[in-house]
Amino acid sequence: SLNLLDHVEEICDRLEEMEPRLQAMVPEKGRRQRMLAEAQAVLDRFATTPDLPLPGVVVGVKDIFHAKGFITRAGSEVPAELLQGTEATSVTRLREAGAIILGKTVTTEFAAFAPGPTRNPHNPAHTPGGSSSGSAVAVAVGYSPLALGSQTAGSVNRPAAFCGICGFKPTFDRIDIGGVLACAPT
Repeated sequence: SLNLLDHVEEICDRLEEMEPRLQAMVPEKGRRQRMLAEAQAVLDRFATTPDLPLPGVVVGVKDIFHAKGFITRAGSEVPAELLQGTEATSVTRLREAGAIILGKTVTTEFAAFAPGPTRNPHNPAHTPGGSSSGSAVAVAVGYSPLALGSQTAGSVNRPAAFCGICGFKPTFDRIDIGGVLACAPT
């Protein structure tokens, strides 16, 4: 069976192969080393806490969610220091559950209308949809089995449909949006 470190290596190999064409991920130097270190930490935790709900599950994080160790840009060129904040509650809970952060996924600027560089994995001439485009593409091509997105007016469901995956919008207020640069409170 495939072990977690080998799995992370395969994901990183896939990223190196596909990202130049798809651009679903915010570029990150040292991603492979960081992810391998996170995977080893999960393995170490799992040895003493085998009831982790998501041990080693790789998760993409839309670049409007603050995540410790990552700069939040929200798909924008505004000075990054204007957009920083405390890690999103959802990201913290994923880490506590044993998830490994794939990295930041590309979003349309401020989760609104200006599209990012992400390409549709089925036809690069077509849009992947927005605003959670990078998250949908990351799942569609197997970088991660799940990714965080946000939806005010179709920003999860549209990219999921365009990329051939399932998107899910939970009930309003079901997931704490603390630490998220939300387009709207809803």
